[in-house]
Amino acid sequence: MAIFFGLTVLATIGLAGCSDKPVETKAIDPAASQAASKEESRRKLGSAIQRIQPESMAIQSRRELVVNGLNSWLATNAEGDVEKLKISDANGSRLSPAVLRTASAVRFSENDIVYIRDCLLLKSLTESIWKQTDSSSSSGQATDRDRIVATFRHLVRNVSLLRTDEDRVPVGLYEALLTGRGSVEDRVWAIAEALRQRSVDTVVLKAATPGDPMSTDVVLAADMLVGVISGKEILLFDPLRGTAVPKPDDKNAIVLDPAGLEALAGIERWTAATPLVVCHPSAFAPRMLILQERLDASDSAILYEELAGGTSEIRPLLDRLNDVIGTTWPSDSVKVWDVPEQRIAAAAALTEQQKQQFALLMRPLDSPFERESVNVGNLIDDPNVNQEELTMDQKMAMKMAALDKLLERSDDLFGKPSRRLLITRVQQIMGSFDVGMIQDLQQIRIASLQEKVELEIPVDDKKAMVVPFKLPQAILDVQRNAVGDTLYWTSMTQMSRNDMGAAVATLRNYRRQYPAEKLVFPSLTCEAEALLQLGDSKTAASALQEANVAENPEQLRAQWMLTRLTPAAADPSTPEPAATPEPTTPEPTTPAEPAAPAEPASQPEPAAEPKPSAESPK
Repeated sequence: MAIFFGLTVLATIGLAGCSDKPVETKAIDPAASQAASKEESRRKLGSAIQRIQPESMAIQSRRELVVNGLNSWLATNAEGDVEKLKISDANGSRLSPAVLRTASAVRFSENDIVYIRDCLLLKSLTESIWKQTDSSSSSGQATDRDRIVATFRHLVRNVSLLRTDEDRVPVGLYEALLTGRGSVEDRVWAIAEALRQRSVDTVVLKAATPGDPMSTDVVLAADMLVGVISGKEILLFDPLRGTAVPKPDDKNAIVLDPAGLEALAGIERWTAATPLVVCHPSAFAPRMLILQERLDASDSAILYEELAGGTSEIRPLLDRLNDVIGTTWPSDSVKVWDVPEQRIAAAAALTEQQKQQFALLMRPLDSPFERESVNVGNLIDDPNVNQEELTMDQKMAMKMAALDKLLERSDDLFGKPSRRLLITRVQQIMGSFDVGMIQDLQQIRIASLQEKVELEIPVDDKKAMVVPFKLPQAILDVQRNAVGDTLYWTSMTQMSRNDMGAAVATLRNYRRQYPAEKLVFPSLTCEAEALLQLGDSKTAASALQEANVAENPEQLRAQWMLTRLTPAAADPSTPEPAATPEPTTPEPTTPAEPAAPAEPASQPEPAAEPKPSAESPK
């Protein structure tokens, strides 16, 4: 009976099991899975690029983390695609062995993220310049020629030349833009890389023989010109004199309509010139092509350059140049400019002394420093000394010794770096020219004026004497640089906004307050440029005469501008008009908004629509 019951139960269970519906498994949708994978890849790349954005990298002390983030995306999403792309023989034959090694690597390096950051920065800057140039056009849309000229003039103003005897630590393009000072090569590099972000090609022309520096003809005087391709023509610029090459009938001191190839016709030193293309070594790397293709529209930038062809379907740069200049300089005569390669190598081989010099160069950008009162008593806490056993004289001696050590270690008095100036400056060189930028610079300047710190010196166990103490000279020098730079950079923003009257006043304030600082001579040439746009050629000539001295690294620019003025205007004995008097109002913390000055009739630059103008700081 028990056996029968068991069999019955088993049969019942078996029948029940047979009657159950099979467990349904949800089919995986390949399209949905692929979409999710793409979205994850996009998110991961977007996160990596956000860390490379100029404002983010400015405060990132560990760049290897940024590199690792980009390589993490590459390893899971694009490494196979990069490995399939090989540098063509046509491209490789044009590159030096060092550049070829750099370009052939699959993984991203620290130099790569520096290059990507610079591309993103210059894309933002040129976008701002071109939009502003459009808004200044009567039609609402400027010509490419106008935009190119505006970009050139902006970069010349904002990269003042170093003295020839100035032994500055090797820096990259970013640091030259950040400090606002560099060499002629830095100007050329910035111009070429900036215009590439607008899909505008450039070529550097290095003359076969030296020019005559005393000639008033730019073509006869210059040793190097920058050629910018605009449509089917080339526009010529002199980066040393900071001017476009004028056409024969153009007598203006500010040249807005550059001459083309015809200006060099029949001049052997130019027809035999060496044409050079300007590219960062990373620009030739297939990994940059893959990255460029995968970037979101909001993060897009031109990262890759197809030099001679064969690596990608992009029309080669040499072919594009050949269409315009091939009859004078065939493509097989074009070489790659080696300055970026040399700069990268120099920056990677800094000595300890150079690293310290670099840190000091960047230190003012940490301003303003946040300081609290310093308790000297906290500096003499020594676990090996029983304070209760010391006499008053011994305690005082220890306090004085601690104070002496504090003065020796001036870094302890710097305070906590806020880096407000660094972040604001990065925003400025990215093309932020609004009134808020002027306000931020003024506020940072005021906050950086602190010259003393409070020292709390213990008198006994319960009381401390508070003594105002002047900061060491090393700290004051750093702060002085920051305060002076913010004033000068304010004038650069005013010029970018076409607030020429305010810019003139600010530049004069700078020279009055900092007569021996590094930007005094650039302030004179910039003031002259602003005055010319205000129609005041006589006062402009006076400023240029003051800048026409051997100590000025831009003396040739001042001399050339003087030759473009009429003899009467260039005569230093002519009384200076009172059209732009020195301001006497105190510096406001919030700029007012007077009307913008009108464009001068003597200059053919398109008149800008009225914009708000910031009061010049004093």
